[in-house]
Amino acid sequence: MSGSFCSNCGAQRSPGAAFCAGCGAALATPTATPTTAPTAMPATAPTATQPAIAVQPAAAQYAPPPVPQAAPTAELPQQPTPQPAAAPWGAAAGAPSAPRQSGRSFVDALLNGDWGGAAKTAGIAVGAMLAVSLLGVLLVTEGGVGFRETLALVLAGASLAVGGDAFAEADASFAAGSVSVGALPLTVTLVGVGLLGWLFGKQLRSNPGQSPTDSLLQGLRTALVFTASFLPISLLTRYDSDSSGVFDLSGQLGVGVASTLFGALLFAVAALGITWLFARTSTLPGRFGALLDVARVPLLGAVAVFAVGLLAVVAGLIYGLVEGDEPMVQIGAVVLAAGNGALLSVLLSAGVPLNVDGAVRGELADELPAAAAGVDLFTFTDASGWFWLAPVALLATVVMVAAALAVRQNTIEDARREGLRFAGGLAVVAFVATLLLRVGIDGNAGVTGYGDGGVESSLMFNPLFAAVVLGIWGIVAGLVAPAVAAKLPTGFVVWVRSRFGAAAQPAAQPVAPPVA
Repeated sequence: MSGSFCSNCGAQRSPGAAFCAGCGAALATPTATPTTAPTAMPATAPTATQPAIAVQPAAAQYAPPPVPQAAPTAELPQQPTPQPAAAPWGAAAGAPSAPRQSGRSFVDALLNGDWGGAAKTAGIAVGAMLAVSLLGVLLVTEGGVGFRETLALVLAGASLAVGGDAFAEADASFAAGSVSVGALPLTVTLVGVGLLGWLFGKQLRSNPGQSPTDSLLQGLRTALVFTASFLPISLLTRYDSDSSGVFDLSGQLGVGVASTLFGALLFAVAALGITWLFARTSTLPGRFGALLDVARVPLLGAVAVFAVGLLAVVAGLIYGLVEGDEPMVQIGAVVLAAGNGALLSVLLSAGVPLNVDGAVRGELADELPAAAAGVDLFTFTDASGWFWLAPVALLATVVMVAAALAVRQNTIEDARREGLRFAGGLAVVAFVATLLLRVGIDGNAGVTGYGDGGVESSLMFNPLFAAVVLGIWGIVAGLVAPAVAAKLPTGFVVWVRSRFGAAAQPAAQPVAPPVA
């Protein structure tokens, strides 16, 4: 301010003083506080009689003590006014809503998934089954039946392949009744179910980041679509025969709807579940995942042993074409039942007998007593000594597969353990094969001159006995395999390891330093 400094020497005046403390000059009365800051006056040169007075910088000028004020309150961001949540559909306005769950329900997760991918996988599998069935039916019938009969037979072949029971309710000149037959044309079954599992596994590999739960739900969708597709197929197998064409009887033929749907669901769940388990071994808990991981290759080796049975089917077909007639019918039968022939030949070659049981009910039981018989390897060797080549070929196959599994291992002890796992795989595959080969017949009939009655018959291998026998074959081969593997050429060992990989070596354990 202009009144705060002496106009003669520029020294700061004391509040309320009338004379300057520096030079003694009279000070003017202070005026009102200006709105702009005053410009500092330059100091005059000191005279001889006046001492030099240092001018204080502006920062050091006197300022009144600050008036204490309340600490400013930080301005908080304005919060939006909470709005009431919308009431759920069907709830009264203003009613409290139930707390929302953090995850989706099982039904929502199932319905909101990839149904298009499930339909594609199941559709390709069912289409392949129908194609194989069509080829086999055309060859067996040689195109000699009408379109409706051909369609019924093709659809019946696909329905039988998933476990449907064929039935006939007919009247003939000598009898009247019904009969139900359960048998799997395994070529159709293995093509469809194998393709279903392979496509699902490919879908899992294309989505490695998918959670196990989501992939399991996708498998369930695929199984449901696969099962539902057999509902119209089984319904269209129903055919009314009028004593014409290939059936030569009057009545209704077809495949049971309930048995077809149940079998389709069972096959789909089994195929997709096994595929899911082996594709998710790294995510399974504890030792279970590790056990499946080490069991994968021995199981594939056991499947390879049973697949060699196709050589017996080919040999039988060649013999039939040379010695028999109707070659198209024989080829058609092989197309439909080559899988049956492969499994049957391996089990018979291993020494497992096929049991044939039959029983008659009702009034017919007095005329036709129950009967039981068995078919084994000796049944065929008594007819021809060439059938002794079957067990020799099977032994060579089992030993070679066991040797191929042994060369993947790094030590003799690991090779022997792999042989035991191979024996277990053979037992499991043999057990399943006996269930697939079962043929069941159940009928009720009234025969002219004999009264009413029924018949029950089955052709089946004993599952437990078959598992034990094939397990023994695997144990013997597993013990011999390390010695055989040591004699194999290096090229074969390199090919096996490059094609199927080598077993992982255990991590080296750290050696503790010696204590001084």
